[in-house]
Amino acid sequence: MKRALALSILALGALATVEAHAQSSVTLYGVIDVGVQYLTNANKAGQSQWSLASGSYLPSRFGMTGREDLGGGYAAIFTLENGFNANDGSVATTTSFFNRFAFVGIDTPAGKITLGRQGSVQYDKTVFYDPLYYATYSQLSLNAAPITTFKVNNMVKYQSASFAGFDIDAAYGFGQQVAGSTTAGRYTGLALEYLNGALSARVLYEELRGSIAAAVNQSSLADRRISAAAVYKGSTFTFFGDYTHVMGDLHLSPDGSIYTVAAAIQPTPFLRFVGEAGMYHRSFLSGTPKLFNLMAQYFLSKSTTLYAIGGYMINSGGNNYAVAYPAATSLAGQTQLGVTLGIDHRF
Repeated sequence: MKRALALSILALGALATVEAHAQSSVTLYGVIDVGVQYLTNANKAGQSQWSLASGSYLPSRFGMTGREDLGGGYAAIFTLENGFNANDGSVATTTSFFNRFAFVGIDTPAGKITLGRQGSVQYDKTVFYDPLYYATYSQLSLNAAPITTFKVNNMVKYQSASFAGFDIDAAYGFGQQVAGSTTAGRYTGLALEYLNGALSARVLYEELRGSIAAAVNQSSLADRRISAAAVYKGSTFTFFGDYTHVMGDLHLSPDGSIYTVAAAIQPTPFLRFVGEAGMYHRSFLSGTPKLFNLMAQYFLSKSTTLYAIGGYMINSGGNNYAVAYPAATSLAGQTQLGVTLGIDHRF
Protein backbone atom coordinates (compact mmCIF):
# COMPACT_ATOMS: atom_id res chain seq x y z
CA MET A 1 0.00 0.00 0.00
CA LYS A 2 2.81 2.41 0.91
CA ARG A 3 4.60 1.58 -2.34
CA ALA A 4 1.43 2.10 -4.36
CA LEU A 5 0.75 5.41 -2.59
CA ALA A 6 4.31 6.62 -3.23
CA LEU A 7 4.04 5.71 -6.92
CA SER A 8 0.73 7.53 -7.14
CA ILE A 9 2.24 10.67 -5.58
CA LEU A 10 5.20 10.54 -7.98
CA ALA A 11 2.87 10.09 -10.94
CA LEU A 12 0.75 13.05 -9.86
CA GLY A 13 3.90 15.15 -9.41
CA ALA A 14 5.15 14.20 -12.85
CA LEU A 15 1.76 14.99 -14.37
CA ALA A 16 1.72 18.38 -12.64
CA THR A 17 5.23 19.10 -13.95
CA VAL A 18 4.23 18.16 -17.50
CA GLU A 19 1.10 20.33 -17.23
CA ALA A 20 3.13 23.28 -15.92
CA HIS A 21 5.58 22.96 -18.79
CA ALA A 22 2.67 22.72 -21.23
CA GLN A 23 1.38 26.04 -19.91
CA SER A 24 4.74 27.80 -20.38
CA SER A 25 6.44 28.79 -23.62
CA VAL A 26 9.71 30.40 -24.69
CA THR A 27 10.12 31.62 -28.27
CA LEU A 28 13.41 32.46 -29.96
CA TYR A 29 13.03 35.03 -32.76
CA GLY A 30 15.04 37.47 -34.80
CA VAL A 31 15.72 39.44 -37.97
CA ILE A 32 18.84 39.55 -40.15
CA ASP A 33 18.82 42.55 -42.47
CA VAL A 34 21.77 43.62 -44.61
CA GLY A 35 22.25 45.38 -47.94
CA VAL A 36 24.54 47.37 -50.21
CA GLN A 37 24.24 51.11 -49.52
CA TYR A 38 25.15 54.11 -51.68
CA LEU A 39 25.43 57.45 -49.86
CA THR A 40 26.22 60.89 -51.29
CA ASN A 41 28.04 63.66 -49.39
CA ALA A 42 29.48 61.09 -47.01
CA ASN A 43 32.35 63.37 -45.93
CA LYS A 44 33.33 67.04 -45.86
CA ALA A 45 34.77 66.78 -49.36
CA GLY A 46 31.33 65.81 -50.67
CA GLN A 47 32.46 62.36 -51.78
CA SER A 48 30.11 59.38 -52.13
CA GLN A 49 30.41 56.10 -50.30
CA TRP A 50 29.59 52.45 -51.05
CA SER A 51 29.21 50.16 -48.05
CA LEU A 52 27.55 47.05 -46.68
CA ALA A 53 24.94 48.28 -44.21
CA SER A 54 23.02 46.39 -41.55
CA GLY A 55 19.39 47.11 -40.77
CA SER A 56 18.48 49.62 -43.46
CA TYR A 57 14.85 48.45 -43.35
CA LEU A 58 14.52 46.36 -40.16
CA PRO A 59 17.07 46.40 -37.32
CA SER A 60 19.09 43.18 -37.23
CA ARG A 61 18.29 41.56 -33.89
CA PHE A 62 17.63 38.37 -32.01
CA GLY A 63 15.75 37.74 -28.82
CA MET A 64 13.57 35.48 -26.77
CA THR A 65 10.18 36.01 -25.27
CA GLY A 66 8.40 33.85 -22.75
CA ARG A 67 5.00 33.39 -21.20
CA GLU A 68 3.85 31.31 -18.23
CA ASP A 69 0.14 30.81 -17.60
CA LEU A 70 -0.60 31.59 -13.93
CA GLY A 71 -4.31 30.88 -14.19
CA GLY A 72 -7.33 33.12 -13.91
CA GLY A 73 -6.32 35.13 -16.98
CA TYR A 74 -2.91 36.03 -15.52
CA ALA A 75 0.49 35.21 -17.02
CA ALA A 76 4.12 35.97 -16.32
CA ILE A 77 5.92 37.41 -19.38
CA PHE A 78 9.45 38.43 -20.32
CA THR A 79 11.45 39.64 -23.32
CA LEU A 80 15.22 39.81 -23.90
CA GLU A 81 16.38 41.31 -27.21
CA ASN A 82 19.79 42.19 -28.64
CA GLY A 83 20.54 44.38 -31.65
CA PHE A 84 23.57 43.59 -33.79
CA ASN A 85 25.26 44.60 -37.03
CA ALA A 86 24.88 41.86 -39.62
CA ASN A 87 27.69 43.24 -41.80
CA ASP A 88 30.40 42.53 -39.19
CA GLY A 89 28.66 40.64 -36.35
CA SER A 90 29.27 43.35 -33.76
CA VAL A 91 26.82 44.32 -31.03
CA ALA A 92 24.83 47.42 -31.97
CA THR A 93 25.46 49.02 -28.57
CA THR A 94 28.59 48.01 -26.69
CA THR A 95 27.36 49.32 -23.33
CA SER A 96 24.82 46.52 -22.92
CA PHE A 97 24.17 43.09 -24.42
CA PHE A 98 20.35 43.13 -24.38
CA ASN A 99 20.46 46.66 -25.77
CA ARG A 100 16.96 46.71 -27.25
CA PHE A 101 14.73 45.12 -24.60
CA ALA A 102 15.16 43.45 -21.22
CA PHE A 103 11.97 43.34 -19.19
CA VAL A 104 9.70 41.08 -17.16
CA GLY A 105 6.14 41.52 -15.99
CA ILE A 106 2.59 40.30 -15.53
CA ASP A 107 -0.15 40.12 -18.14
CA THR A 108 -3.56 40.57 -16.51
CA PRO A 109 -7.13 40.84 -17.80
CA ALA A 110 -6.80 44.62 -17.34
CA GLY A 111 -3.47 44.92 -19.17
CA LYS A 112 0.28 44.37 -18.89
CA ILE A 113 2.64 45.67 -16.21
CA THR A 114 6.31 45.37 -17.16
CA LEU A 115 9.62 46.44 -15.61
CA GLY A 116 13.06 46.89 -17.19
CA ARG A 117 14.52 48.34 -20.39
CA GLN A 118 11.62 48.97 -22.77
CA GLY A 119 10.46 50.99 -25.73
CA SER A 120 9.24 54.52 -25.04
CA VAL A 121 5.58 55.46 -25.47
CA GLN A 122 6.49 57.17 -28.75
CA TYR A 123 8.18 53.97 -29.93
CA ASP A 124 5.26 51.75 -28.90
CA LYS A 125 2.65 53.91 -30.56
CA THR A 126 4.44 54.86 -33.79
CA VAL A 127 6.63 52.03 -35.05
CA PHE A 128 3.66 49.94 -36.22
CA TYR A 129 1.83 52.99 -37.59
CA ASP A 130 4.64 54.05 -39.93
CA PRO A 131 4.58 51.96 -43.19
CA LEU A 132 8.40 52.07 -43.08
CA TYR A 133 8.45 50.65 -39.53
CA TYR A 134 11.06 53.19 -38.38
CA ALA A 135 13.56 52.15 -41.06
CA THR A 136 16.98 53.83 -41.30
CA TYR A 137 15.39 56.01 -44.01
CA SER A 138 12.15 57.12 -42.33
CA GLN A 139 10.67 59.92 -40.24
CA LEU A 140 13.36 59.07 -37.69
CA SER A 141 15.81 60.95 -39.92
CA LEU A 142 13.99 64.15 -38.87
CA ASN A 143 14.53 63.18 -35.22
CA ALA A 144 10.83 62.87 -34.45
CA ALA A 145 11.76 60.24 -31.86
CA PRO A 146 15.35 60.86 -30.66
CA ILE A 147 17.52 57.81 -30.12
CA THR A 148 17.87 58.93 -26.49
CA THR A 149 14.17 58.23 -25.91
CA PHE A 150 13.87 55.26 -28.26
CA LYS A 151 14.53 52.68 -25.56
CA VAL A 152 14.39 53.67 -21.90
CA ASN A 153 16.22 52.10 -18.94
CA ASN A 154 14.76 51.50 -15.48
CA MET A 155 11.19 51.79 -16.68
CA VAL A 156 7.85 50.69 -15.26
CA LYS A 157 5.13 50.52 -17.91
CA TYR A 158 1.41 49.81 -17.96
CA GLN A 159 -0.29 48.87 -21.24
CA SER A 160 -4.01 48.53 -20.73
CA ALA A 161 -6.37 46.08 -22.34
CA SER A 162 -8.74 47.47 -24.96
CA PHE A 163 -11.99 48.97 -23.68
CA ALA A 164 -14.54 49.97 -26.35
CA GLY A 165 -11.64 50.32 -28.78
CA PHE A 166 -9.52 52.52 -26.48
CA ASP A 167 -6.29 51.60 -24.73
CA ILE A 168 -3.72 53.43 -22.60
CA ASP A 169 0.07 53.24 -22.54
CA ALA A 170 1.65 54.83 -19.45
CA ALA A 171 5.36 54.70 -18.58
CA TYR A 172 7.72 56.04 -15.92
CA GLY A 173 11.49 55.72 -16.17
CA PHE A 174 13.55 56.19 -13.01
CA GLY A 175 16.41 57.63 -15.06
CA GLN A 176 19.99 57.39 -13.86
CA GLN A 177 18.89 56.57 -10.31
CA VAL A 178 21.44 58.97 -8.88
CA ALA A 179 21.48 59.36 -5.10
CA GLY A 180 20.06 62.73 -4.13
CA SER A 181 18.34 63.31 -7.52
CA THR A 182 14.95 62.07 -8.63
CA THR A 183 15.04 63.92 -11.95
CA ALA A 184 18.33 62.93 -13.63
CA GLY A 185 17.35 61.12 -16.83
CA ARG A 186 13.75 60.66 -15.68
CA TYR A 187 11.23 59.70 -18.37
CA THR A 188 7.43 60.01 -18.28
CA GLY A 189 5.05 59.12 -21.10
CA LEU A 190 1.33 58.71 -21.65
CA ALA A 191 -0.61 57.70 -24.77
CA LEU A 192 -4.27 57.19 -25.60
CA GLU A 193 -5.03 55.01 -28.62
CA TYR A 194 -8.22 54.16 -30.49
CA LEU A 195 -8.52 51.08 -32.70
CA ASN A 196 -11.53 50.48 -34.92
CA GLY A 197 -10.95 47.89 -37.64
CA ALA A 198 -8.75 49.37 -40.34
CA LEU A 199 -8.44 52.73 -38.54
CA SER A 200 -6.02 53.44 -35.69
CA ALA A 201 -5.31 56.78 -34.05
CA ARG A 202 -3.37 57.93 -31.02
CA VAL A 203 -2.25 60.98 -29.09
CA LEU A 204 0.70 61.02 -26.70
CA TYR A 205 2.87 63.13 -24.44
CA GLU A 206 6.37 62.32 -23.24
CA GLU A 207 9.06 64.11 -21.26
CA LEU A 208 12.72 63.30 -20.73
CA ARG A 209 14.83 65.10 -18.14
CA GLY A 210 18.53 65.78 -18.67
CA SER A 211 21.27 63.57 -17.27
CA ILE A 212 24.14 64.10 -14.86
CA ALA A 213 27.51 63.45 -16.52
CA ALA A 214 30.79 64.27 -14.77
CA ALA A 215 30.49 67.88 -13.60
CA VAL A 216 27.61 68.70 -15.95
CA ASN A 217 24.15 68.52 -14.38
CA GLN A 218 21.29 68.89 -16.88
CA SER A 219 18.63 67.31 -14.68
CA SER A 220 16.75 70.63 -14.53
CA LEU A 221 16.35 70.64 -18.33
CA ALA A 222 13.62 68.74 -20.17
CA ASP A 223 12.67 67.59 -23.67
CA ARG A 224 8.89 67.46 -24.18
CA ARG A 225 6.96 66.04 -27.13
CA ILE A 226 3.28 66.02 -28.00
CA SER A 227 2.22 63.92 -30.95
CA ALA A 228 -0.88 62.82 -32.83
CA ALA A 229 -0.94 60.13 -35.50
CA ALA A 230 -3.41 58.04 -37.47
CA VAL A 231 -3.18 55.15 -39.89
CA TYR A 232 -5.71 53.48 -42.16
CA LYS A 233 -4.80 49.96 -43.24
CA GLY A 234 -6.96 48.64 -46.04
CA SER A 235 -6.57 45.41 -47.96
CA THR A 236 -4.44 47.13 -50.62
CA PHE A 237 -3.68 50.67 -49.42
CA THR A 238 -2.26 52.08 -46.18
CA PHE A 239 -2.29 55.81 -45.31
CA PHE A 240 -0.36 57.35 -42.43
CA GLY A 241 -0.03 60.83 -40.94
CA ASP A 242 1.94 62.05 -37.94
CA TYR A 243 2.38 65.40 -36.19
CA THR A 244 4.97 65.86 -33.44
CA HIS A 245 5.55 69.12 -31.56
CA VAL A 246 8.88 69.51 -29.75
CA MET A 247 9.43 71.91 -26.86
CA GLY A 248 11.61 72.35 -23.81
CA ASP A 249 15.15 73.42 -23.01
CA LEU A 250 17.08 70.12 -23.21
CA HIS A 251 17.06 70.35 -27.02
CA LEU A 252 17.44 66.71 -28.05
CA SER A 253 16.11 68.30 -31.21
CA PRO A 254 15.12 71.95 -31.74
CA ASP A 255 11.76 73.34 -30.68
CA GLY A 256 9.32 73.09 -33.55
CA SER A 257 6.90 70.83 -35.40
CA ILE A 258 7.54 67.70 -37.48
CA TYR A 259 5.01 66.67 -40.11
CA THR A 260 5.02 63.26 -41.80
CA VAL A 261 2.69 61.63 -44.34
CA ALA A 262 3.05 58.25 -45.99
CA ALA A 263 1.19 55.83 -48.23
CA ALA A 264 1.72 52.18 -49.08
CA ILE A 265 0.20 49.98 -51.76
CA GLN A 266 0.40 46.21 -52.08
CA PRO A 267 -1.00 45.34 -55.53
CA THR A 268 -0.11 41.65 -55.23
CA PRO A 269 0.82 39.34 -52.33
CA PHE A 270 4.44 39.54 -53.51
CA LEU A 271 4.92 43.30 -54.07
CA ARG A 272 4.67 46.33 -51.80
CA PHE A 273 5.54 50.00 -52.42
CA VAL A 274 5.85 52.81 -49.86
CA GLY A 275 6.27 56.57 -50.26
CA GLU A 276 6.87 58.97 -47.38
CA ALA A 277 7.49 62.71 -47.01
CA GLY A 278 8.27 64.84 -43.99
CA MET A 279 9.39 68.29 -42.93
CA TYR A 280 10.67 69.91 -39.74
CA HIS A 281 9.48 73.46 -39.11
CA ARG A 282 11.85 74.73 -36.42
CA SER A 283 10.50 77.51 -34.23
CA PHE A 284 13.62 79.55 -33.54
CA LEU A 285 16.13 78.40 -36.16
CA SER A 286 16.39 79.14 -39.86
CA GLY A 287 15.85 76.51 -42.50
CA THR A 288 13.26 73.74 -42.85
CA PRO A 289 14.68 70.24 -43.42
CA LYS A 290 12.64 68.16 -45.87
CA LEU A 291 12.77 64.39 -46.33
CA PHE A 292 11.48 62.07 -49.08
CA ASN A 293 11.61 58.26 -48.84
CA LEU A 294 10.66 55.45 -51.23
CA MET A 295 10.71 51.69 -50.81
CA ALA A 296 9.87 48.64 -52.94
CA GLN A 297 9.64 45.13 -51.52
CA TYR A 298 9.44 41.73 -53.13
CA PHE A 299 8.37 38.92 -50.79
CA LEU A 300 10.17 35.68 -51.61
CA SER A 301 8.31 33.98 -48.75
CA LYS A 302 6.62 34.84 -45.46
CA SER A 303 10.07 35.10 -43.88
CA THR A 304 12.37 36.49 -46.59
CA THR A 305 12.12 39.79 -48.47
CA LEU A 306 14.18 41.60 -51.07
CA TYR A 307 13.94 45.37 -50.92
CA ALA A 308 15.14 48.63 -52.38
CA ILE A 309 14.87 51.64 -50.07
CA GLY A 310 16.08 55.18 -50.49
CA GLY A 311 15.81 58.63 -49.03
CA TYR A 312 16.66 62.19 -49.98
CA MET A 313 17.29 64.83 -47.31
CA ILE A 314 17.17 68.52 -48.21
CA ASN A 315 18.95 70.68 -45.65
CA SER A 316 18.89 74.47 -45.56
CA GLY A 317 20.35 77.09 -43.26
CA GLY A 318 22.46 75.46 -40.56
CA ASN A 319 20.72 72.08 -40.74
CA ASN A 320 22.83 68.93 -40.90
CA TYR A 321 20.23 66.14 -40.80
CA ALA A 322 21.41 62.94 -42.47
CA VAL A 323 19.18 60.76 -44.59
CA ALA A 324 20.35 57.64 -42.72
CA TYR A 325 19.31 57.80 -39.07
CA PRO A 326 20.86 58.60 -36.60
CA ALA A 327 23.98 60.12 -38.19
CA ALA A 328 24.55 63.77 -39.19
CA THR A 329 25.88 65.16 -42.45
CA SER A 330 29.51 66.27 -42.49
CA LEU A 331 28.65 69.86 -43.37
CA ALA A 332 25.65 72.04 -42.55
CA GLY A 333 23.36 72.61 -45.51
CA GLN A 334 24.38 69.46 -47.39
CA THR A 335 21.71 67.52 -49.21
CA GLN A 336 22.09 63.77 -49.04
CA LEU A 337 20.84 60.80 -51.03
CA GLY A 338 20.94 57.27 -49.68
CA VAL A 339 19.90 54.06 -51.45
CA THR A 340 20.12 50.48 -50.19
CA LEU A 341 19.46 47.20 -52.01
CA GLY A 342 19.01 44.58 -49.34
CA ILE A 343 17.51 41.39 -48.01
CA ASP A 344 15.93 40.59 -44.67
CA HIS A 345 15.09 37.24 -43.16
CA ARG A 346 12.84 36.85 -40.13
CA PHE A 347 12.79 33.77 -37.93
